[in-house]
Amino acid sequence: MTIPKRRLRALAYRACAFVLVALAATVGAHAQAAVPSAARAIGDFSLGMEPAAIATSRESTVSTYVVLTSIDQYNKPTALGVADLPQGITASFSQSSITPQANGSVRSKLTLAVAASVAVGSYPITVTGSYGELARSATVNLTVTADSGFKVTVTGTQHITLIGESSQLPVTVAGYAFNEPVTLAVSGVPAGVSANFSLNPVSPGAKAAVNSTLTFSASTQAVQGQYPITITGTAGNIVRSASLTLFVNPKPDFALWTIGRSRALVAVTQHAGISGWLEINARPLHAWDQPIAFSIEGLPPGVNATFSPAVVNPYGPTSIAFTASAEAPVGNFEATIVGTGGSTTHRLPVQLTVLPYLDSNRLLNNVTRVGISLRAGESMLFNIMKPESNSRFYSFTSQIGFGTGTGTFYVREGAPPTETDFHCRSTGRWGTYCEIERNPRAYFPMTYFLLIKADTDMTGASIMADYGYDGRSSEWRSNPTDYLINDNTVVESPITASDLSGNAGFVSVTYRLNHPYRTDLKVELIAPDGQAYLLRDHVNGPINPSVVHTFDFTDKVANGVWKLRVTDDTLSGSGVLLDWGVSFFGIAPPSR
Repeated sequence: MTIPKRRLRALAYRACAFVLVALAATVGAHAQAAVPSAARAIGDFSLGMEPAAIATSRESTVSTYVVLTSIDQYNKPTALGVADLPQGITASFSQSSITPQANGSVRSKLTLAVAASVAVGSYPITVTGSYGELARSATVNLTVTADSGFKVTVTGTQHITLIGESSQLPVTVAGYAFNEPVTLAVSGVPAGVSANFSLNPVSPGAKAAVNSTLTFSASTQAVQGQYPITITGTAGNIVRSASLTLFVNPKPDFALWTIGRSRALVAVTQHAGISGWLEINARPLHAWDQPIAFSIEGLPPGVNATFSPAVVNPYGPTSIAFTASAEAPVGNFEATIVGTGGSTTHRLPVQLTVLPYLDSNRLLNNVTRVGISLRAGESMLFNIMKPESNSRFYSFTSQIGFGTGTGTFYVREGAPPTETDFHCRSTGRWGTYCEIERNPRAYFPMTYFLLIKADTDMTGASIMADYGYDGRSSEWRSNPTDYLINDNTVVESPITASDLSGNAGFVSVTYRLNHPYRTDLKVELIAPDGQAYLLRDHVNGPINPSVVHTFDFTDKVANGVWKLRVTDDTLSGSGVLLDWGVSFFGIAPPSR
C-alpha cells in the first residue's frame, strides 16, 4: 500500500510535535525540580488580606492590611505593589517594603482612595509581593457604594495609649442624604485594653456630622505593642469603617541604681571632712524626659549628705558626699535615696557604716612618722585629711619604709582599707610609693586612711603622706556634655583647640564615666592627626574619675580636634560618659 506524500508529511509533523512536547516536558520537569531547591535557599511566603472585603462610598478612603507570612524561614525584604488598579482608585502602603521574621508574619496597611468619578460597583484589587523572581499575590474586594449613606473617619493613622492609663480618640460619623442611627463597633483591641464609645449609636442626619469619643483603657496587664484597629459603623446593610494603628506603650519612667557599691563608710571627724561617698545613676526608660531631683531619708543624727548635682535633667549620675560630726552614733544604718521627677518617685535603699573617731594616728601633710615597730601579723592604721581647695588638680601620694622587716601597705580614700578593699597597695622591703589621683574633685575635703600590716617583725619603719596641688602652668580644655554609652556602640566626645600656639607638649587626660560593668569598656584618646592612644582596655580599674594619663606630644600640633573614644562591645549594660578634659603643659610633669 502506497502512502500519499501529503499523508507522510502530516505523520512527520506529528512525530516532530511529539518529540518537541516530550522535550518540553523533560525541560519543564527539570525546571520544576530546580524551583524547590531555590525555594529552599530563601524560603517562601504567602500574602493575605485582613479584611479581604471592604466597602466605601466615593470621595473617601478605606483601609485594609496586607499580611505577609514567612514559609520555610523566609526573611527577605519584600516589595509590595498593586496591579491593574481601576481608573479613579489610588493605593498607598504604610510600608512599601516589609521583612518578616523567619516563620513569622508582618503587616502593612493598604489605603485605597476612591475618586468621585468611580462608578458604583465591586472591584477586585490584586496586591502583589515580590523578592527577586519570587512573587505572590492576594486579592481584596472593594465595593464602591452610592454617595448616599455615611462615612466614619478618625484623625490620623496612629493612636497611643499608655499602660495603666486611658486615652481618647474622637470618631466622626458624617451623613449624606441619610437619616438613620449608626451603631459603632471596634475590632482588633488587644487583651488588657478596653474600648468604649461615649455615644452609641449615633444619628448623624442628612449632611450633618456627629462625634463619639472612643476611650481606650489599658490595664497594667496590657502588653506593649502595636495593633491594627478597625472602627466600624453599621446602619442596615450599609457598613463603613476607618482603620488606624493602636500603640500600647509603657509609661515614661526612670530607674535608680548605685554605681560600684551600695554602702558608704563614714568616719567621725572633728572637722568638716568627706570620708565617704556613693554614686547614684538615674536612667531614663520609655522616653522619659523630665528632670529628676534627689534627696535622702533616714540619715542617722550627726550625718549629712550633699548631692552633686542635686538635679539631673533628664538623666545621669549624681555623687553623694557624707560627713559625720562628733555627735554621730557609731554603727550600721540604712538610708533611702529618693528620686522625684514630675509625679513619679522612686526610692533606693543604701547602707551607711559610721566608724568611730580615728584621730589618734592622724598624719600631717608631708611630715614623716618614724620609729614604727610591729610584730609579724600586727597592723597599724593612720589617717590624713586633705582640706578643701579650689585647685583643679591634686594628687595624693604616700610613702612607706618597712625598716628591718617586710609588710604590705594599703591606702584607701574615704574609709579604712582592708586586705580586699583598697585603692592602692604596695609590698616590699624598701621604700615604695602608693599614689591616688582624683580629678576634677580637688575642691572636696577628703580623708585618706593608710594601713601597715607586718608580714615579718618590723622595726624602724616610717610612713609619710602628701597631698600635692598641681601648680604647673597649663592650658585646660574640657567637654562636659553627657554621652549615652549603649551596648555595642562607639561614642566620641570632641574637644576643639583653636587658640593654642605651637606643639602640644606634654598632655594629660582625665575622664569620668558611669557604667555598671567596667570591663565592657575600651577608652582611647584620638589626636587631631587621627592616631589613637589607649587609656584603658576592658580592665576592672577605676573609671570615675579616671587616673591621669600623660603623653609626650611635643611632636604634635596642639590645635585641632581631640576626641575621647569609648567603645562598649558587650551586651550587658549601658552607661554615660560624663565629661573629660585635656591639659597642655609646656614642660613634663614632675616625676615621683
